[in-house]
Amino acid sequence: MMRRIVGMVLGALLLLAAGTCSAEDMRFVDAQGYTGYYVDASSVTYESTAACNATIAVIKADKNRMFRYTMHFDRGKGVYQILSSEVLAYDTKTVLSQSGAEAYTHPYSGFSPMKTIVDFIYNELPHGDLPGE
Repeated sequence: MMRRIVGMVLGALLLLAAGTCSAEDMRFVDAQGYTGYYVDASSVTYESTAACNATIAVIKADKNRMFRYTMHFDRGKGVYQILSSEVLAYDTKTVLSQSGAEAYTHPYSGFSPMKTIVDFIYNELPHGDLPGE
């Protein structure tokens, strides 16, 4: 019974997250526990068939936090780089902290949320003719 209630609360929070992020065209990608992953479809820019930039949001419903990142993904190398980041109080959208670009890249595995996000960007969002094709 408790699992069902938690699931319903999480579902409601994710629906709220989708509605409040809609001005940016946030698209739900996946969820793990109380954490939801979104991509701003209007922010995606493709550099090639292997590299793109996008704004993503990671919403931690149980912590009332939204982490918004502008990221560079290279699916050919299986890495990502954070170009900028913000931490917000989810309910008020108050920015709690901001950071600039990281100088290094991070690898992602085949089962990571970043891989799921990259697959969503390239497989689910329209991208027309990609540069370098």
